[in-house]
Order: sequence, then structure tokens, then C-alpha cells
Amino acid sequence: MDIQKHSILTIDDENGINLVEEFFTRLGEKSKTSKEAKMHLMFLNSAFNLLSVNLLKDLLKEKTEITITIDGKERTKSYQLIKPLRVRPIYELRYAVNGNEHLRFLFFPIAHKGQSNYIFVKCFLKTRDPNVDDTDRMRDLTFEMYERVKRNPEYYIEGVEES
Repeated sequence: MDIQKHSILTIDDENGINLVEEFFTRLGEKSKTSKEAKMHLMFLNSAFNLLSVNLLKDLLKEKTEITITIDGKERTKSYQLIKPLRVRPIYELRYAVNGNEHLRFLFFPIAHKGQSNYIFVKCFLKTRDPNVDDTDRMRDLTFEMYERVKRNPEYYIEGVEES
């Protein structure tokens, strides 16, 4: 069993909405009645767990293989799990829902009080048909949140209000 090296945190975005937490809450509810949603939730939980125990640079280098077992059957996905987004230090955790829909979770690493944290801010769906890609806009909004967290890590990481 790997030891967690990085805390995975989700925070409210510039609109005061925790998109990542809301997404996982909805998917968790769906997974109670949908086998497909349950499979996606298992893959995503594995992906986030891998991120918490591996170095970012290692996940950037090679394709990541994730295998889950659902109803006694193994399912495997192999792809580039983490990708940098041309604005440092913003990254995306990538997940293909199907051939057309690609889920993206945008985050940044930040160290605070000796702890490595991956702060997740945005979650959105890219599609090929129709071609919908909000990556650049979401990346820039995530960078703005990175700047806010850097200025006030106690609030965003520890939940301590400014006095």
C-alpha cells in the first residue's frame, strides 16, 4: 500500500462553487443506480489515488494504466493521466468518459507548512462533436485561483478566516 504523499483538496472557485466536489457528489448518487456511473467513479477514484501517492513528474512522463474490477470483470484504461497546461503551474487530470466526451479536472500543486497539496478548482467536459473546449478559459480561471491561494493559503488550505 502506497503512503499518501500529497493532499488532494477541492476549493470553491471564483463564483464560490466547489465544482469538483459537486461533480463527485452527483456521480456518487448516480453510481447507486447506474453501472456505468459506478465504473466512472471507480476509475476516477483510482486516478485521484494515484495522484496522491506519485510524483507529478512521474505521471507526466509516461502513460498511466488503471485497472478496476467491477462485477468480477477487470476493466483497464491506459492514457496520459496528467498534462501541463502551458501556464505554470496549472495541470489537468484527464479522463475519457467515452470516445466523444473527455472530462477534465484542473489543479495546481502548492506546498504549505511542509505538506504537498494538489488543489482542484475546475471540472468540465470537452467534446469532439460538437467541438466544445473550454480548456484555455478554465485554465486561466484556475490560475487566478492559484494566485488567490498563494496570497492566503491559510484560508484556502486550512479554512482559517482572515482576522
